[in-house]
Amino acid sequence: MVAAFPPSQPALHLLLVEDTPEDAELVVLTLQEAQISFTYTVVSCPQECQACLQNHRYNAVLSDYRLPGFTAYQVLEWLQASGQEIPLILITGTLGEEAAVACIKAGMTDYVLKERLFRLPMALQRSLQEFALRRQQRENTARLQQQAQREATINRMIQAMRETLVLSEMMQTVADLLHDALAVSRCVVFTLASPTQELSCHCYVSQATADRQAFLSGQRHGDPGQQWSLISNPLRSQAKPVVLTPTTASSSEPIDRVLRAWSVQSMLVVPLIYQQTVLGEITLHQCDRPREWTADDIDLVQTVADQGAIAIHQANLFQQVQQQARREQVLNQISHTLNSSLDPEHILEKMVQLTGECFEVDRVILFSLDEDFRTLNEWRVNESVASLRDLQVPMAEWSKMLDPNSPFWCEGVFHAPNYPALLPTAPATQAFLQAGTRSVLRVPIFVHGKLFGGLSLQMVHTFRTFTSEEIDLLRRLADEMAIALYNARSYEQLEQLVRDRTKELEQEKWLSDAANRAKSEFLTHMSHELRTPLTGILGFTSLLSKQIFGPLNDKQLQYVNGIASCGQHLLDLINDLLDLSKIEAGKEDLVLEPISLQDLCESCISLIDEIAQARGLKTSWSLATQIETFTADKRRLKQILFNLLANAVKFTEEGSVRLHVHQQGEFLHFDVIDTGIGIAPEDIGKLFQSFQQLDGGLDRKYEGTGLGLTLARKLAQLHGGDITVTSELGQGSCFSCILPIRPIGLDTASPPS
Repeated sequence: MVAAFPPSQPALHLLLVEDTPEDAELVVLTLQEAQISFTYTVVSCPQECQACLQNHRYNAVLSDYRLPGFTAYQVLEWLQASGQEIPLILITGTLGEEAAVACIKAGMTDYVLKERLFRLPMALQRSLQEFALRRQQRENTARLQQQAQREATINRMIQAMRETLVLSEMMQTVADLLHDALAVSRCVVFTLASPTQELSCHCYVSQATADRQAFLSGQRHGDPGQQWSLISNPLRSQAKPVVLTPTTASSSEPIDRVLRAWSVQSMLVVPLIYQQTVLGEITLHQCDRPREWTADDIDLVQTVADQGAIAIHQANLFQQVQQQARREQVLNQISHTLNSSLDPEHILEKMVQLTGECFEVDRVILFSLDEDFRTLNEWRVNESVASLRDLQVPMAEWSKMLDPNSPFWCEGVFHAPNYPALLPTAPATQAFLQAGTRSVLRVPIFVHGKLFGGLSLQMVHTFRTFTSEEIDLLRRLADEMAIALYNARSYEQLEQLVRDRTKELEQEKWLSDAANRAKSEFLTHMSHELRTPLTGILGFTSLLSKQIFGPLNDKQLQYVNGIASCGQHLLDLINDLLDLSKIEAGKEDLVLEPISLQDLCESCISLIDEIAQARGLKTSWSLATQIETFTADKRRLKQILFNLLANAVKFTEEGSVRLHVHQQGEFLHFDVIDTGIGIAPEDIGKLFQSFQQLDGGLDRKYEGTGLGLTLARKLAQLHGGDITVTSELGQGSCFSCILPIRPIGLDTASPPS
């Protein structure tokens, strides 16, 4: 039932709650006579009324006061539950003043008596205007609150930027505040290392980002700096905010690849520009859903970007002043070093170190050029940077380096911001390729007017363009090193004998290491060759002992069991040898997984329970820690504990064997405590030596290979832990396997001694 209405006016959609058709028709006629354009739905039962309010949207509800099975109060409840903020006008035959006041207080907008139905159009219009005004006021209030929040956010960011000149702190604060203000999945701020270094950038990810560490490390998404360059390069010319989605990025394969790698459904990119120079970009990522970025969102980020660009410029200026002061300080320190030591080698080492710290590079090498290219001294920022200290290449292989027309000419400054792109294809360059060098600055060193070699600054983790001021400073440092090198030549002659002897010792050490490696490889191969026939022997003896192919007499069965026991003993020895050789060769890899402490203890005790009961020993275990699970190699940990428990049972005649687990600091202690024979203090040092047993005579009472404790300790050390022992002769022993709660490599402390 739809009433006609003028096409120029939007039609109202009304819900008419009335059980009398004549009254409903009268309401419709009254509104039509008032030339109100509307559509309507008539309901008369509570189910229909509730369903309509839940499933449809209306502009107003016109309801009778009392209907069969429900009243207007229930209609009001259903309306409020539906979440629609629309007027409810009561239409009734008779209504007292008190009832009318109660209806209005309950939340109904107005009421009209059926005998005065001509008031309905005016009441409806007034109610609609009143609700429209309320909505407008709420929207205005919300807009003002939102604007105030945005201004407060901007003020906090500006204040945070003014409180420090440390660029990393500023940008991290910007990322964190924008993340919270705009409720995004990830906020990433990229800044160029300097305006001239487009190949190098810094990345700041909001702390609230769920995958922050994985994003920064590049484990799941790839290197963030390289991915950013794929987006930044094609967008840099626009110099304005850009919205990227999988749909808009489909025309650019690099951008589309980055969005998929970062799992982004919508991204807002706003450049950081100062005086028409791009200093970086702010990127906001929405990963859980598509998002339409509003004008207010873009204005907020643009305002922050403008202030951020100014802050970056100021921080760069401050950093330049600091760098200049630091470089002058380095020059003074080098001069002081030259005058304060008579050891030229120490002077050169100190100068190379100061040079690396001054320029904040990854690696510095001091090299000589004679018949060979040889590294004399090296400094690395950390151990992750490959070493070139032993690099020595005949100059015949690098003839181009002395060609004045070659970019590698060493008698002039060589500056390569993108070093791999300039490398020739000669085999000798493989050493530098393996070193992972990305950028190089090299200046020559002349001693008494003759080319001696050079000083080289190298970047490994990022690309870098060195400034003319940095090149001039490095030249000055090279001149200072030339003085030290002249002194070093004289000092070297006096120390030649020492160096020759040192070289001999290094050769002997190398031969010793090679012999150890050969021994480990021999043990590994021979263990495998011995284990194969032993497996067959044990298999056949198992079949014989089961008497599948015919009965055996007692003597024969005794001999077969003896063969199986000896074979198993030999197999255990071979397995221990194989494990030990793998660990010593560095080929043992742990398989880390979560382990339930309760399951581990129950499993280990069950393995020795039968043997212990046969010897009349009591076994037990206990936990004294709140930790339920921790991470380790489950198979190797069970091997360690079984070895300790089996030893405890073997050397205990009566009493008990107990496994007790407790926490001490960042380590778990697995204590195997027995009431056995104990160990003399002078014998404790022999426990962890291979093939050593305290009962070592021909008539020894206890069996064993002497490898178990050695292997167990090496496995514990492989986890980042250790095994310790406390014991008194005749009083029992306590062997403690101490393992870090956090897996090795995750900032574990040293195990307690």
